[in-house]
Amino acid sequence: MINNPTRIARISLLIALSVVVGSACANQPLGERTDALVVERATSSHYHFSRVRVEPEAGSISVSGEVARVIPHRGMIPGKVRISLLGADGQLLEQTEVTPMRRNRQDLSAHFYVRLGAASGAGQTVRLEHSGG
Repeated sequence: MINNPTRIARISLLIALSVVVGSACANQPLGERTDALVVERATSSHYHFSRVRVEPEAGSISVSGEVARVIPHRGMIPGKVRISLLGADGQLLEQTEVTPMRRNRQDLSAHFYVRLGAASGAGQTVRLEHSGG
């Protein structure tokens, strides 16, 4: 059995060590991302993008997500998803359309995936629009 003064000394040492280590970890600088892509979602009155994921890769950009009805119910999601890549000055770099696909008949949303051939750069914007239907 450890006597009381030794236990108090160990606990106070543990608290002091955790305060020093905790403050050292909290003061680490955050890495700044200068190549961050901005994502714009143009929603309509009937459909919205429930999930969007944009991943810059070596020489390309992967865009995936889901489009769903504003009032959720099952059924086909008609129309297409237009994905546009805009430069820092607003100039259109690349544009493609993809048809969203449901994973199964009971799904409330439809999934889409596309790989843009342009490399990501600073200040670029990915714009998503649902058209038709």
